[in-house]
Amino acid sequence: MAVMAHVGDLLASIGGGVFQQAFVVADLEAAQLAMRTSLGCGEFVQLPPSDLDYELRGEPVSCALAIGFARSGNMQIELIQPVRGAGLHVEFLASNGPGAHHFGFLVDDLDAAVHLGAACDAPKVMAGQFGSLRFCYLDTWNALGTYVELVEDPDAMMMALMPWH
Repeated sequence: MAVMAHVGDLLASIGGGVFQQAFVVADLEAAQLAMRTSLGCGEFVQLPPSDLDYELRGEPVSCALAIGFARSGNMQIELIQPVRGAGLHVEFLASNGPGAHHFGFLVDDLDAAVHLGAACDAPKVMAGQFGSLRFCYLDTWNALGTYVELVEDPDAMMMALMPWH
């Protein structure tokens, strides 16, 4: 119970709450169709796979992910299909199959939130950067059955890409 209390303290301290539910999938197109049917998502905005550098458990890795974003009510739905390379999403798909991967939280200060996560028994497991947007996955698996992704987006790049209407 102590682990859940620490993660609860962490989540109560960061951002304005969950803005995103993400799923790792084996087939992006099929998953988009399923989400439109089951969750009432609108059309997905897709980001084509490109190789990006990440830090995974303190080690450099490279991975390409095909990603789709849509909305279900007030929730952003993110679908992630690993295409090549190594990373948390590749590991997840290999060990768990397709499924719920993380909850996303927007934060103003990623470094401070990561520090708080470590203090709350939710250490950084993977991190990366896309333009000015920085993100980090915290290991909340034992407490929540998913990871938590912290996103620092000072130029609102993610919001500009998303189908919010």
